Amino acid sequence: MKIKLLQLFLALALLLPSCQPANDKNPMLVGEWQGKEWLVFGKDSGQDATQVSFSFQDDGTYSASFGEQKQSGTWRSDGDKLYTTETGKKEIMVKLLTADGVTLKFEMNRGGQQETLELEKVPH
Repeated sequence: MKIKLLQLFLALALLLPSCQPANDKNPMLVGEWQGKEWLVFGKDSGQDATQVSFSFQDDGTYSASFGEQKQSGTWRSDGDKLYTTETGKKEIMVKLLTADGVTLKFEMNRGGQQETLELEKVPH
């Protein structure tokens, strides 16, 4: 009985890490970002992209703002995907098109429309 219980515990211990979401914590995302261009279906969105800002911390937290709208929560990355989970809300994903430490560009689909947001790193 003790052996079977130990085997079950070891099997669960091996499976648990595989249940965790992938997170490569892309270091190119860490820092302060300011909006540069916001496109909808490849055309100007009419939104002032400079009103968008993101801050990604290396501890996996983020904050964002668009004008008076503010949010914060946790972030993770997995290859060309960026996942954010606003505090108290569901996780969302955007596709990273560029993340080179100078420019951050991602594609999102909100309400069936393809949107692309380009941001520049804020120098310190």
